[in-house]
Amino acid sequence: MKLITLLFSVITTLAFSMGLYGQVEVELHWFKGNTHTHTLNSDGDTAPGEVAHWYRDHDYDFLVLSDHDYRTAVDQLNMEFARETEKRDYRPFILIPGEETSSDYRDEPAHRRYVIHINAIGTDYTVGQKTGNNPREVMQNAIDAIHEAGGFPHVNHPNFYYSITADDFYSVKNLRHFEIFNGHPRVHSSGGGGWPSTEEIWDAVLERGRIYYGVATDDAHNFQKWGPDVSNPGRGWVMVRASELTPKAIIDSLKNGNFYASTGVELIDVTALDRTLRLEIDQKGDSKDPEDDDNATRYRTYFIGKSGQVLKIDESLEPSYTLQSGDLYVRARVESSNGERAWTQPLFAHGKGRYE
Repeated sequence: MKLITLLFSVITTLAFSMGLYGQVEVELHWFKGNTHTHTLNSDGDTAPGEVAHWYRDHDYDFLVLSDHDYRTAVDQLNMEFARETEKRDYRPFILIPGEETSSDYRDEPAHRRYVIHINAIGTDYTVGQKTGNNPREVMQNAIDAIHEAGGFPHVNHPNFYYSITADDFYSVKNLRHFEIFNGHPRVHSSGGGGWPSTEEIWDAVLERGRIYYGVATDDAHNFQKWGPDVSNPGRGWVMVRASELTPKAIIDSLKNGNFYASTGVELIDVTALDRTLRLEIDQKGDSKDPEDDDNATRYRTYFIGKSGQVLKIDESLEPSYTLQSGDLYVRARVESSNGERAWTQPLFAHGKGRYE
């Protein structure tokens, strides 16, 4: 958890994609968390308690246990973590209930399988698989069921079995989030062979004026075996800015887009005020001598707009971009010299972005 104090703008709609007015001083914190993780309750290899401890012991603040069509009860585990925090001086840590609704659609004449997995976060009960007459209907039915269960959805690994397109994201209702990065080795986030990457899908939806937020997760299944060919924890996460570490505060900030996605790059601050997206990067040093920054990590920030066009490249530690006349939106991707990345949420020109 990192503490920040800033002038937080009152928001007329939500998060990074809106017009802003007024100022009120609020103390906010960055909380590191993962929303997509598996245990022995589905196809993971480790018990829920041991999985949760791995994240707590690796400096995460919150975790969603998202087993396939199984909502793990977390109340007892949360009480155990609270006791450990109180009696053993561990960092505060919470679990948020959830599941990965795991639906398939088979187009038998075309011999085509669609895998439609959607996370249900903060739900009151198990949602499970949903059906429909086509992949998009299956997707919408799952989204609707998640909302009915008191949760909010984010689509997982859209390129798994090349199942979910930009047209699908544009057509469904009551969805704002999907994974732009997933640490599983076989979900094809980078695209190829004529299929777009998840970032290209994101821009294809944003350029139509639909506000979507990008999520990074590790989709961890394997805690007993380690290597590039298995799905290990710690490969992707979200940094959520909230007033406190509670399920409600974290979920509210996730819903509103008050977070960034990362595979290792850390940001001290992200602001989206008026027409300017501004970042402050937390530089990492690799030298054994703390006074010697010759081997410090360096960064390159790409400010990206409509159709994935690079609007600006900034190699400073405080990169910024101000929307120009004709710009629909801007988002930022920060790349480190060690290959790590972070993605901010999009800032739309006033009145240009919408939810559906």
